[in-house]
Amino acid sequence: MEAATEYNSERLVHGEGVAIGMVLAHEFSARLNLASPDDAARVRAHLEAVGLPTTMKDIPGKLPDVEMLMTAIAQDKKVKGGNLTFILTHGIGKSFVANDVPASEVRSFLGEKHPG
Repeated sequence: MEAATEYNSERLVHGEGVAIGMVLAHEFSARLNLASPDDAARVRAHLEAVGLPTTMKDIPGKLPDVEMLMTAIAQDKKVKGGNLTFILTHGIGKSFVANDVPASEVRSFLGEKHPG
């Protein structure tokens, strides 16, 4: 998300990007049947309660479209040999590194979550 805002701290600071990323990681994990949707809801509720953004629509201004986000993801430092790598979860406090996450799943998920 930070790359999508061109690291503009007036739009999104690092901690806010982390908060949104945590929610997205839990929601994506639930979508992949790796974790309970209830855990994603709990994480979202907690972060909202402390005043942090939890969705892409909470980021001020226009975000790049899904294809541009996919390009940014493909350039992430965790990508190895073209394989998408994500930190996912089996529940709260149970994160793990997932290598070779299908781009089609990521694209579909982002399409559902993108505010545009």
